[in-house]
Amino acid sequence: MLKKSLENLPKLFNYADFFVVTDKDGYIEFYKVYRSLGSKIVENPVGLHILELHQHLNEETSTIMRVLRTGEPIINEKQYLNIFKERTVTVLTTTLPIMAGNEVIGAIDINRYFDVDLRKVDEHDIKDNFNYSDLFFTIDDILTSNPAMIEVKNKTLKAAKTNSPVMIYGETGTGKDLIAQAIHNHSFRKHNPFIVQNCSAIPLTLGEGIFFGTTRGSFTGAENKMGLFEMADGGTLVLDELNSMDINLQSKLLRATESSVIRRIGGAGLIYVDVRLISILNEDPYFVIKQNKMRRDLFYRMGVVLIHVPPLRERKEDIPLLVNSFIEEYNLKMDKNIKGVNKQVMDLFMEYSWPGNVRELKHVIESAFNFAEEEIIDGDQLPDHIKYQSKTKESAIDIDDKFCLNTALKDFEIKYIKLALESSDTLNEAAKLLKISRQTLKYKMDTYGIEIE
Repeated sequence: MLKKSLENLPKLFNYADFFVVTDKDGYIEFYKVYRSLGSKIVENPVGLHILELHQHLNEETSTIMRVLRTGEPIINEKQYLNIFKERTVTVLTTTLPIMAGNEVIGAIDINRYFDVDLRKVDEHDIKDNFNYSDLFFTIDDILTSNPAMIEVKNKTLKAAKTNSPVMIYGETGTGKDLIAQAIHNHSFRKHNPFIVQNCSAIPLTLGEGIFFGTTRGSFTGAENKMGLFEMADGGTLVLDELNSMDINLQSKLLRATESSVIRRIGGAGLIYVDVRLISILNEDPYFVIKQNKMRRDLFYRMGVVLIHVPPLRERKEDIPLLVNSFIEEYNLKMDKNIKGVNKQVMDLFMEYSWPGNVRELKHVIESAFNFAEEEIIDGDQLPDHIKYQSKTKESAIDIDDKFCLNTALKDFEIKYIKLALESSDTLNEAAKLLKISRQTLKYKMDTYGIEIE
């Protein structure tokens, strides 16, 4: 792969907007900008370490640092690079190691802005170097024939035309992040930053600095550094897994979202930001509020527009469309010519409950590609949990002397009573959720020995 990449290097430069050359330690030795989008570089970066230039990156998220460590090229990775004073740019990055024998002595980083006009690019020149299929993810890329998902697409297009905060919720793997991308790419902000932050990865002690930035000397080791709101200025900030954010940090986030004004830690001046906010939850927001994992006032602010993405098991008519799409994708990635799946496989797919949703389906197709040698995928190439699901179902309900309907109903009632109690502040609220009277609920709790924790 490296040899092929180096042979095509002149073609890559033809389509680069800027590129960087570093030494083996990550210090910049050469920096060339072909198209600057009218912005100026913060300073002459030659001599800086790459992590000084891109302070929001680290040893793992920087493609240059990973290539210097592994010696393996990285092709077509999407990155958000804060290299200008007032904005973050979204780029497609190809990073190649510079070798002297078996030793890595540097790296070349080739970047292309995401506002490239594909009509001006010769497909034959770049097809082996860049895959532009993910550059402009739009609502048309969401494949569906399901009425509920069609309504989701309609809501997405309408939400894209406004500036109101959007909250997208649904099970893990349903494609909520793609809805967020579509909102951004159909809005007037589409050429501006699209910043995604996983809230579960934010420590409470660092949260303020991550969101609002820091000033040199404000605490030990602090440097002048932009926060997420400044990086996303003019664009969209996506807060993934908002329900995982520490409740104390949520109050500080609320103030910034209401005023559109932030202040860096240790800073004296106010900074006005223009940011479209999108939040993503993997649980129902009302359930999250009941569990005290999200402030009610933050929900009212962030959930102005609510979009629920249904699970795959509720839109199984989409499975054939998705299977064909994933087969096309992996044919390109793995250089194969798979035509489809046989009827047995499709029947298994239609019967399966897909707890991991669309993401799980995609991984199942990828797994099958690793073993498929013919043009049609058959059951032998599927993971065992898909292949043997029918046998599992038969053995799960085995009519023998241990099987008891009364026991099953009791276990079911206990499960739902406990769930209702956990989701409610009072017995009245729990009874209302279960659609039974308070007296009936209390009777069942006493009968089953359920206590309020």
